[in-house]
Amino acid sequence: MSKLLSLDEAAALVPDGAQVVMSAGMERAPMALLRALARRRARGLRALGVVGGAINMDFLCGARALASLDTCSVSLNPYHGDAPNFLRAIQTGQIRMFDNT
Repeated sequence: MSKLLSLDEAAALVPDGAQVVMSAGMERAPMALLRALARRRARGLRALGVVGGAINMDFLCGARALASLDTCSVSLNPYHGDAPNFLRAIQTGQIRMFDNT
C-alpha cells in the first residue's frame, strides 16, 4: 500500500484551526501544499514562522487562511521588500500577530 498522497489529499489532512509551522526563505516555502490549502479554503490556521516568514506567510494571508501568525518578520526581500498581503492583514485586523523577536 502506497503511503504517498496527492497534494489535495495532504491538504485535506490539515483541519481548519490547525497550527502550521514553516521556516522562512523564498526557496523553502511549501507553495504547492499552500496552494492546495487555499483551494480547499482552509480557515483559522495558526502559523508559526521559524526565523521569520516570506512568500509562504504572505500567501496564506492573501488566501485569508490565517487567524494568527507568530513570527519575527515577514518580508519578500530581496525581490520585493514589503509583503503586501501580510501588511493588509495586519492593518485590517484580519489576523493576530505575535512578535517572537
